[in-house]
Amino acid sequence: MNIRIVSTLAVAGLLSANVMAHDAGELFARVGLGYVSPDTDSNNLVVGGTELAGYQIDVGNNTRPIIELGYMFTDSVAVEVLAAWPFKHDIDGAGTALDGAGKLGETSHLPPTVSLQYYFAPGSSFRPYIGAGVNYTTFFSEDTTATLDGALGGPSDLSISDSFGLALQIGADYYISDNLFLNVSARYIQIEADATIKTQTDAGQVVSRIKADIDPMVLSAGLGFHF
Repeated sequence: MNIRIVSTLAVAGLLSANVMAHDAGELFARVGLGYVSPDTDSNNLVVGGTELAGYQIDVGNNTRPIIELGYMFTDSVAVEVLAAWPFKHDIDGAGTALDGAGKLGETSHLPPTVSLQYYFAPGSSFRPYIGAGVNYTTFFSEDTTATLDGALGGPSDLSISDSFGLALQIGADYYISDNLFLNVSARYIQIEADATIKTQTDAGQVVSRIKADIDPMVLSAGLGFHF
């Protein structure tokens, strides 16, 4: 093998070995973008105690900035907290009766998630990891559209209960310097949306309810650093 090639490979190996990776006792942070893709499974709408077959909902995708903060208990075990800029989602009609009806409402939510993580390849500049934890999702700024108000017979007020669920993840960090690294990850999060709609009609207030498992995949990419 050419001596120049051997020398180049040797230098690259030394540089790779000198790159610092996650170590016990370190804090780390990541910032980037997260793409949320819900996998919605909706029950039928129940209006005033009557279930309407085919009246279901779907939840749209969205992308927002995210931040992750973590602490390494050992070279391989860490705890991480996921935070994000509020995600805003359209609520669309679905099912045989509402498919094609368009946007029925919208909501914003915050999905803070705490995960216990295990990192492979200690001491390497490439650190794949897996994680599991608990998600708490709080919904706010819920609104209905004129389409839904018209279908229910009057102006409506939408509220969605907060949700707890399981969160699973897989990802990898790749160090590009002593303190900076690139990150990609994928998360599955269990989120249940239990919605109540109060409609003021000519005959009085009518209460409608609908429940949907949103269960999104969250795909993210960003830049991280440890300190």
